[in-house]
Amino acid sequence: MKETEIKKLGNYSILDKTLGKGHFGYVKLAVHTLTNIKVAIKITEVHGEKASIIRRNCYREVLSLNQLDHPCIIKIHEIFKTTNIYYLVMEYVDGGSLLSFIRETPGSKLTENDSRWYFQQMVSAIDYLHRRHIVHRDLKMENILLHGMDKKFIKLIDFGFSNIFSKDDFLSTRCGSPEYAAPELFSRDSKYTTEVDVWSLGIILYGMAIGSLPFRQVTKSYGH
Repeated sequence: MKETEIKKLGNYSILDKTLGKGHFGYVKLAVHTLTNIKVAIKITEVHGEKASIIRRNCYREVLSLNQLDHPCIIKIHEIFKTTNIYYLVMEYVDGGSLLSFIRETPGSKLTENDSRWYFQQMVSAIDYLHRRHIVHRDLKMENILLHGMDKKFIKLIDFGFSNIFSKDDFLSTRCGSPEYAAPELFSRDSKYTTEVDVWSLGIILYGMAIGSLPFRQVTKSYGH
């Protein structure tokens, strides 16, 4: 999608730097004009034949993040909305993604100790989500950001595919990224809850320790 030319949003000045791009939007670096604190603003334009899907994903992301307070999960500060654009103001994480970090590491894989360290944080974050009946549904190394002086701490991001579940109300939507997706997400008749996140955690652990993914897919990421 084409990036908007807006430079000012409330008390935030939006800078030229694009931090990332996703299925339905992109993330810009911004600065709070009163405190000079950097933030990340996720900008999502709602239009076209997938407008209802995009709007629902934005709603789910806000609904999930507003309930969460965990050191390994990104925090949301403010929300702005126009007729066709959602602006989610979130904390800025400056260490890049876990995927980029692994690619820059000699051998393109992590040591067993480093893999264990990051994995422990991921399990803590996902256990926190699941105890609150939220399933992420798009866990992958691109959605795990690093921060800290040595990039030793993680922040889980991108809750656009997240959803709330109950033991009596299973989920059935096919979504996420195929390389990380559990088998249940390839079957239209499957019902699932937290097990799809657990599968994705296993794929991430394999990728950190081995340096490649166990299942390579040529299909594009999907979600509806």
